[in-house]
Amino acid sequence: MNRIIAVFSLLFVSTFLFSQNEKLIIGRTTGKLAVRKKTEIRTFGFTNSLSGQVTLPGSTIDIKEGDSLSIDFWNISQGNPVSLYCKEIEFLQRNKEKEIMNTKEPVHHMEHGFYSFLAKKAGTYLYYSPENYPFNLQAGMFGVIIIRPKENAKPFSETLWCSYEIDTKWHTDAIMGTEYDVTNKPIILPDYKPNYFLINGEIASESKGLQSLEHKNEAVLLRLANSGLYLHEIEFPSSAKLQLMFGNNTSVITSDKGYKVLLPPGECIELLTFLGNTAEKEQITYHFIEPISKKESYKANFPVFY
Repeated sequence: MNRIIAVFSLLFVSTFLFSQNEKLIIGRTTGKLAVRKKTEIRTFGFTNSLSGQVTLPGSTIDIKEGDSLSIDFWNISQGNPVSLYCKEIEFLQRNKEKEIMNTKEPVHHMEHGFYSFLAKKAGTYLYYSPENYPFNLQAGMFGVIIIRPKENAKPFSETLWCSYEIDTKWHTDAIMGTEYDVTNKPIILPDYKPNYFLINGEIASESKGLQSLEHKNEAVLLRLANSGLYLHEIEFPSSAKLQLMFGNNTSVITSDKGYKVLLPPGECIELLTFLGNTAEKEQITYHFIEPISKKESYKANFPVFY
C-alpha cells in the first residue's frame, strides 16, 4: 500500500512540475530607446537575457489558460529595489527555499526574486514594477502577459499595441542613475509633462497601421494595452467592425461616426476587428488625454492599412 502511495505521489509531483512553465526575467536600468534617428532616451526595462536589448514593452509572457508559470526575476539594476506586479493576476512570491512568502518584498540589486501565478482567465494583462510608482513603470519596467484560451480557438492574425507617454525630464541620468538605497527611498520627480507619445516604442503617428491591405478581408485580433499615465482614446472608422473579446464592456463606444475605445491607465482589452468594408485611405486616431484636466495633449493619425 505504501509503495502504491509513493508511486502515485511521484507521478503527481512529476506531472505538476512538467505542467509548470519557467521564465527568466531580468530587470535592467541600462536601456536606450531611439525615438528619432538622432534621439535616444535612457530607459529601464525587462529582458530575457543579459545580452538582450531593452524594448518597450519588455519581456512578453505568453501562456495558456490553466497553466502555471514560475518566474526567476533577476534584478541587475543599479538603483532602488524593484518587484513584479499585475493588478488582475495574483503573483505569489517565494523565498530562496521556494516557500511562499506571507509578506512580499522588493528584490534588491543582484538578487533573485521568485514568483509564480496560475493563468486563470484568457486575456491580455499588463505587469510592471510597482516600486516608486509611477516612476519605474514610466521608466520602462513593464511588459504584457498574454493568456491564450485553453481550447485552441480559430486562428486569427494578431497585433499588440502598447501605448504610453514619456517625459524626458524623468529620463535624465541624474534621476535614472539614482544610487542604490536599501530603504527604497522614493525618487523625487518633476511634474509629469510628457513630450513623446508612443506605440510599441515608436512615435504613435508613425505607426504603420493595423493590417496589410492585401489581407483586409481577414479578421485581426487587436490587443490594446495602456502602460502610460494618461487616458488613451482610439477612434476607428465607421466602416470597421469591432467585437470585444476581453476587457471592460464600457470600453467600446459605438456612434454614427465610428467606434471609440476608452483605455484608462493600466487597462488592457482585446478586439476582434473586421476591416473588409474599410476604404484604403481610412485612418485610426489616438488621443492622449491628461486625466485631471481632461485636455488632449497629443493626437496621432495613421492609416488603417499598410
